[in-house]
Amino acid sequence: MKTDKLNVIEATFVVVIVTLTHIILNLPNSILKQSGSSAIINVIYISFLAFAFFLILNKLFSPFPGKDIVDVSEYVGGKVLKNITTIIYSVYLIFVAGVLILNFSELLKLIYFHNAKTFLIVGIFLLTAVIVNKIGFKNVIKANTLITLVVLVTVVLIFLASLGHVDIERIFPIMGYGVGNTFVTGALNIFAFGGLVFLYLVRPGLKDHNNYKKIGISAIILSSIYLLLSVASLLFLFPFLATGTETLSVYMSTRTIEFGKFFERSDAMFILVWIFTFLSYLSVMISYITKINKKTWKAKHSSPIIYIVALLILIVSLIPTNSTQIRFIEDYIYKYSALFIIFIYSFAIVLIGYLKKTNYKMKRLKLKRRIVKVSNEQ
Repeated sequence: MKTDKLNVIEATFVVVIVTLTHIILNLPNSILKQSGSSAIINVIYISFLAFAFFLILNKLFSPFPGKDIVDVSEYVGGKVLKNITTIIYSVYLIFVAGVLILNFSELLKLIYFHNAKTFLIVGIFLLTAVIVNKIGFKNVIKANTLITLVVLVTVVLIFLASLGHVDIERIFPIMGYGVGNTFVTGALNIFAFGGLVFLYLVRPGLKDHNNYKKIGISAIILSSIYLLLSVASLLFLFPFLATGTETLSVYMSTRTIEFGKFFERSDAMFILVWIFTFLSYLSVMISYITKINKKTWKAKHSSPIIYIVALLILIVSLIPTNSTQIRFIEDYIYKYSALFIIFIYSFAIVLIGYLKKTNYKMKRLKLKRRIVKVSNEQ
């Protein structure tokens, strides 16, 4: 329906919400462990890499207006590749959503709900996300837009409020653990832009397909700025994070914020905002998993898919049994699966589709020229 189409801001925030949720957890800490005191330089570096990557992706997508990765997969490899791509994306998004909501639920349990079962907290999040999706896709997007705006403000607030506690000298040595860790292996930190996965999915839902480039650039700029602010505030506040110490990094930053003696435990305000953030994140995830599966398997109704996806996310969230396993999944499994799906698998499909499309156009052009030449000779 026309009313379900996304404008520039709505589509941009669909991409940005993914980065923000990872920032709230331990994404900045992962970058600090990899690069040390050069983390700020590394963030700037991977931001340029992400920007360059998207410009190429935008060019490759140009012959497919209004098409997403599922549609391009069908053009490249027929229904077989279309089905494979849908399954890969579904498994990936369900896996990421399951681990992330488990991680946040463990955070809530550690801080406030000490006696609550993690299963119960995750279940409440999923039940709410299912209800929101049942209300309608446009409502999911509107809620996400509002919540993302609030979260963006809180990230800036955390950074500004911590300025009085920073020590600029902690940026030295400027190259951290060395040039290699900053620019070579450090390039793998581009996984921080995991929200780029939605740039493969949002195209059919845009009001104006010509805004795709604007959406991608805006999303990368916003993600870069907020990732930079988060990493910088943590580096200047807690130098021990760069040594590999596991901690609830961004949450620790909120504990340093003071609003005078009249307002204690300001971190509670941020936790409340983050709860809505993760609800919105889950809702968006379920919406797009439902969309691609409904299109691929030609389902008439969305409700059964929504229920199945929510159940699968719940099952995934029950797999890790302790914080060590969660950390391992986030630092290694999520990192390398994001790199593979976003920057290798999906990119390769769009590249092949672009080459196939342009080759077809060239053949048609040559054929027309031959026909014109023959008709002129006659």
